[in-house]
Amino acid sequence: MDKQSFRKTASERRASLFVSDSEKSAADTLICKHVLSWEILKNKKNILSYVSFAHETDTLQIIEKLLSRSYTVAVPKCKSQGRMDFYRIKSLSDLTPSKWGIPEPEESEETLFTDFSDAVCIVPGMAFDLTGNRTGYGGGFYDRFLAAAKGITSVGICYDSLIYESVPTEPHDISVDYIITEKGIMKING
Repeated sequence: MDKQSFRKTASERRASLFVSDSEKSAADTLICKHVLSWEILKNKKNILSYVSFAHETDTLQIIEKLLSRSYTVAVPKCKSQGRMDFYRIKSLSDLTPSKWGIPEPEESEETLFTDFSDAVCIVPGMAFDLTGNRTGYGGGFYDRFLAAAKGITSVGICYDSLIYESVPTEPHDISVDYIITEKGIMKING
């Protein structure tokens, strides 16, 4: 299956995973607990995270809890030419919806985050596979970012039902180092 067809299939599957909001919320809460108890976070203080919307795995509670534990949290703002910059936030109220409805931070020299050498990046994905490959939205934002951000630890979060044996990839795709689902934490060998 080609990437575009697989992306559509994965998106439809994700949208129909849960029969109720409370079922999705329970899975999101378990993922949040696994992220917060993750051994890697004990040695890191800088966390980059996407801001969830629609059917995505919820990052809002993860971001709130990280901020309450004095982590530095930075979230992306999408730019032209498939680039994104990360900006530190102090609370979710620092975010406003973009033209696509995705909550984003304000651009500011003071809050621009540029030192990725000792950071963790929570990466979005509609689906992941057992080798850390992911199916995103097709813009390539995270592939370009992860290819350039040396020293960063990347983790994909998603629901266990969206882990496949393999997903379609291209040479420029960047895999994640870990995957966290409601069932636990998986280190990707490689």
